[in-house]
Amino acid sequence: MKKFKQGAASFYIVAFSTLILVIIATSFATVILSEVTRTMNDDLSQSAYDSALAGVEDAKLAYANYRRCIAQGTVVPSGYNPDYSNPEVTCRDIVYWMDVEEPKSCDMVGWILGRIKKGESEEVMVGEKIDSNGSTMNQAYTCVKISTDLADYRANLTSSNRTKVVAASFGNNGATVGGITAIKIRWYSVRENEDKFNYQNFTNSKVTFKPINLVEAATPPTISVSLIQSGNSFSLSDFTTARFGQTNRATMYLVPTASASYAGTGLHSNNYIGIYNSSQKENVISRTQVADTNTQSKNYPFVAYCDQRTTEDFACSATIELPDPIGGNRSDDSFMFVVNLPYEQPDTDFSISFVCNASVVGCENDGTTGYAVARVKGSQVMIDSTGRANDLYRRVETRLETADTSFPYQYYALELLNFTSGTELFRKTMTVTSSD
Repeated sequence: MKKFKQGAASFYIVAFSTLILVIIATSFATVILSEVTRTMNDDLSQSAYDSALAGVEDAKLAYANYRRCIAQGTVVPSGYNPDYSNPEVTCRDIVYWMDVEEPKSCDMVGWILGRIKKGESEEVMVGEKIDSNGSTMNQAYTCVKISTDLADYRANLTSSNRTKVVAASFGNNGATVGGITAIKIRWYSVRENEDKFNYQNFTNSKVTFKPINLVEAATPPTISVSLIQSGNSFSLSDFTTARFGQTNRATMYLVPTASASYAGTGLHSNNYIGIYNSSQKENVISRTQVADTNTQSKNYPFVAYCDQRTTEDFACSATIELPDPIGGNRSDDSFMFVVNLPYEQPDTDFSISFVCNASVVGCENDGTTGYAVARVKGSQVMIDSTGRANDLYRRVETRLETADTSFPYQYYALELLNFTSGTELFRKTMTVTSSD
C-alpha cells in the first residue's frame, strides 16, 4: 500500500510538470506567432505607405506637365471631351482632367504620365520585393487624384518654420480679392492633439506670456495673423496709419482660452480684447478692431475661446473681418496674410478660408465654415493617393505648394524713438577676422 501511494505521487508530479511545460511551450509559440504576424503586417503597412508616396511623387510630375500646358496658353473649350480612342495625350486632355472633369478619375496621373493606356482603368505597379517572411510582396498605387480647386489653404507652423506667407489666389473661377469680406482661420487639430490642452498664456482672466523656458508650452498655441494689402494707388506712408476704419497693415495676436466668459466680446481689464460672440457661438474680430491694431494705443491681444471638446477638425477658430485698404480698390498683387507662431512652440496646423458673398460668382458654402467661401486655386493643390502591398491598403493626403512662399519676410523690427539728428545715433560695430 505504501509503494502504491509513492507511485501515485510520482505520477501526479510527472503529470503536473508535463502540463506546466506544455503551457509554457504553448505560450512561447503564441508569442512567436503573434510577433511574426505583427512583423508581417508592419512590413505590409510600410510597403503600402511607400506605394502611396510613389503615387504622390508621380502626381508631382503630372502636375508639372499640367503647369507646362497652362504656360503654353492651353484652353479647354466648352463641352470638350477627350478622345479616348486616340492614345496620344494632349494638353487639352491634361487640363480637362485637372480642371474640368468631376468626379476626378483615379487613373488621371497614370494617363498623363503614360503609365496607363489612355481611357483604361488599372493600378500602376511600383515593384515587387521579398518581405521579412520570404514571401513576394506586390506593390502598386491604385488611385491618385489631384485637386486644383480647394476650399481652403492649409499648412503647418513649426519651431524651425514658424512663418507662412499666404497669398490669395482664386484662379479664373469668378472670385476676386475685392470680393473677399473676411477670412476664417482655424488652428490646432483636435484629432492629433486630443489630450494636449494647457492654456498657459491665459490664466485667471489675464493674458500672461510667461517665459517659455520656465513653464510648459501653451496649448493650443498663441498665433499671430498679419494682413498686408493696398489699394491700386498708394504711398508707403499708408502702411503706417489707419484712418476711417481703413488700413493697409494689421496684426492680430490670438490667445486661446478655455473660458467662454473670459473671451466675451469687448475690451476687458488687464488690456485684452475678448472676441467670442456667445449668440453666434464663434470668435469674431470686427473690421474696426482689425484697423485699430495699426494704432499703437489700441493694439491689444485678442482672446479666443477654444473648445477642446468640439466636433470640428480644429480646436480654435476665428473670423477676421477685413477693412478696406487705403488708396482705392484692393489690389490683386499685394493681398496676403502672414501667419506666425510667435513663441516658436508648439507645432500646429492651420487652415485659412476666404469668406465672400454667396451671391458673387465663384463663392459657395463649403459646408464646413458656415460661410460662403472663394475656392483657392493657384496657391496649393491637394494630392490624394492610395497605395497597396498585397491586400493591405494605405491612403495619403497631402498639400503641394505651387507658389513660392520662401521670399524674405522680416521677423523683427528695430524702432528708434525720439530720434533727433546729431543727438542720438544708432551704431553697430562689426569685426572681420580670419578665424571661423
